[in-house]
Amino acid sequence: MSPETVRDVVAELVESRKHEDVISCIEQAILQGQIQPWMYQVLAMSMQAAGRPNSQIERVLLSSQDVVLNDPRSMMHLAAYLARFERYDRAQELYRQAAALDPSRPEAYVLALELAVRAKNYDTIAWSAPEVLSFSWAKGREKLNQLAEASAADASTELLKAGDHAKALKLDLDMRKARRLDLVVRLEWSGQGDLDLEIHEPGGTVCSTINPATTAGGIFTHDGFGPIQARCYEEYLCPQGLKGEYRAVIKHSSGDIVGKRAQLSVTRNRGTPYEETLVETILLGPVDQSVRFSLAGGRRVEGQLAERELKVGTQQPAKGSVLAQLGQGGGVGQIAQRGSAVGFTPIITQINEGVRLGALATVSGDRRYVRINATPVFSAITDVFTFTFQQ
Repeated sequence: MSPETVRDVVAELVESRKHEDVISCIEQAILQGQIQPWMYQVLAMSMQAAGRPNSQIERVLLSSQDVVLNDPRSMMHLAAYLARFERYDRAQELYRQAAALDPSRPEAYVLALELAVRAKNYDTIAWSAPEVLSFSWAKGREKLNQLAEASAADASTELLKAGDHAKALKLDLDMRKARRLDLVVRLEWSGQGDLDLEIHEPGGTVCSTINPATTAGGIFTHDGFGPIQARCYEEYLCPQGLKGEYRAVIKHSSGDIVGKRAQLSVTRNRGTPYEETLVETILLGPVDQSVRFSLAGGRRVEGQLAERELKVGTQQPAKGSVLAQLGQGGGVGQIAQRGSAVGFTPIITQINEGVRLGALATVSGDRRYVRINATPVFSAITDVFTFTFQQ
C-alpha cells in the first residue's frame, strides 16, 4: 500500500470517527515500515478519543521524536502534546533541541520559559529567560520582556535560597548581557512630513518597514510620521549584530520637514561601560542621503547556525522508541542503527509554482499620499529528481 493510499484511508476513517480502525491502520503501516511524520500525532489523538490509557499515548508521542528529529516546528508541536500529559521534563528537552536547530527564532525559548515557570524548573528558566529577553525588543513584545525579567528574578531568588550561588550569578550575568544592544540607530525630525530609514547590514540584508526583522539580527521597531512630534522618529535596534560596515539610508517620503534637516544618532554597545553615541545632522535634498558607520564589537557570528545544526543532526533515536524497536523490520529505525552509517530523515514540504504578488500600502501622516510597495514573485519547478531509500 502506498503512502498516499494510507493517508487517504486514514482520512476517511477519521472523518467517520472510527478511532479503533484508525489505530489499527496506522499501527500496521508502522509495522510495515511505511512511517510518515503525521502518523504519530494522529495515532495519539485517536487513542485519546478511543479512551486508551495515558501511558500508551505518551509512548506514541515519545516515539515520534525519531521522525521529527530535524524539524524544529514538529518538535515544538510534539512538546506541546507532551505538556498536556504533564511530561514537562521531556517537553522542555524538545524545546531545547528545537532552539538548537533554529536559534534565530524565539518560539522555542518562549514556550520553554512559559512551561518552566509552570513547572518551577529553574534550570530551564535560567536557559530560556535571557534568550527571550534578547528577542523581546520588537514592538508588541513588552509582555515577553516582563515575563523574562520576572521569571529570571524569581529563579535567581530560589537558586540563592538553595545555596546555588554559581547558577544565580550566571543567570544575572546572562540577563545583563541580554539587555545589551550592539547597535541602536534613531532618526528624528520635526514637521508634518514623513522620513523613511533603511539600514543596510554587512550580510547584505536590508532592515526597514517592509522587512522589519532580518537574519543579521536587525529589528525595525518604529515607523514614524508627522505632524505629532512624539511620532516623528524611526528606530532600528540590533541586539546582536554582525561585525562590519553598516549604511543608513534616509529617504524623504512626503510632506514638509522643519529646516529640511533631521538628526541621526548611532549608539554602539548600549547598556555596557563602552557605550558611545554619535550624532549627525542630515541635510535633506532631492536625493536619498546615506551615512556609513561600522560596528567592531558585534556579537553575531556568521556560520554559527550551520554549526549548531550539524551538532544536533548527529543525535540518535531515543532508546525504547517504536522506531528503535522496529529496527529489525527496516525503515528509518534500521538506518539509524547501522553503526557508523549515515541516517537521513526526509522532510516533506510544499513548493509553490506560478506568480504571486505581495503589496504593502503606507499612508502618509497628512493622509495625502499613499505609497505602495509591490513584491512580485515568479517561481517555476524545473527539474525533479526521484530518490529511492534502501530498506
